[in-house]
Amino acid sequence: MNHIGSKIKQLRVVKGSTQEELASYLQITYQSVSKWETGGSLPDISYLPHLAAYFGITLDELFGYRLDALNYKERFIQFMANSGVLKFGEFKLNSGRISPYFINTGNYRTGAQIAKLGEFYAECIREKGLQADVLYGPAYKGIPLAVATGIMLYAKFGMDWNYSFDRKEVKDHGEGGMIVGYHFKDGDRLLIVEDAITSGKVLREAMAKILGIAKVKVSDMLVSVDRLEKGLTEQSAIQEVERNFGIHVHSIVTIDDIIAAIENGIILGSDKLPALMAYKEKFGVSK
Repeated sequence: MNHIGSKIKQLRVVKGSTQEELASYLQITYQSVSKWETGGSLPDISYLPHLAAYFGITLDELFGYRLDALNYKERFIQFMANSGVLKFGEFKLNSGRISPYFINTGNYRTGAQIAKLGEFYAECIREKGLQADVLYGPAYKGIPLAVATGIMLYAKFGMDWNYSFDRKEVKDHGEGGMIVGYHFKDGDRLLIVEDAITSGKVLREAMAKILGIAKVKVSDMLVSVDRLEKGLTEQSAIQEVERNFGIHVHSIVTIDDIIAAIENGIILGSDKLPALMAYKEKFGVSK
């Protein structure tokens, strides 16, 4: 995929249009087009059909692969990179480790991004065959995830699930209570959606709230990325959650998927591979 930028530039010059004109057509900034053409970033997959239409060619002619050639994991990794959520460099983690990459989900900022994020979560739920009565999003980052995932489960797959999320403090006026949305009851099945698991603290707090309200079954949790990294023991935080709570934690992608995406040219970062592999060798766990 590293040829995409040069191909876009070649087609634009032949068409006789400027970066500003192409950017206006796509409703993006001309700086984004410039980054594509210089290899600084890659176009999000959602722009591919619009680029093909602009230049009057097929997707095969433009990129040499079909739009559906990327699976949802590869599209998700590209989405994170283009959204500034997946970063490479040197980042100090809460554990004190210096990581060569970082997942900053706080960089999802637009309606389009949160809608697409919900779509990826919905696709993962569908692919893995997860079943539940309620999508539960722990405050705060889990709140938009539960809402967006619920919308996309219905819009794409006709799966009309309840959703709910908690307040940080009990509301003592109006309808009151701790839960917003569906008020789950004994026997309901909950699927927790979160951005990531680090120490498992959020899940412990969420489980205390959930079980304090009703005797529900929480058998699954879905997060964006599994770092496949050791926690305080030889197990990862996800493995510790599965052991301590009996909850099966699923992820849309793992660090292995991200490394494969770099190797296959889905995203830029081949110069980061040695650091990623060295970090994985030192702190990685077996899935």
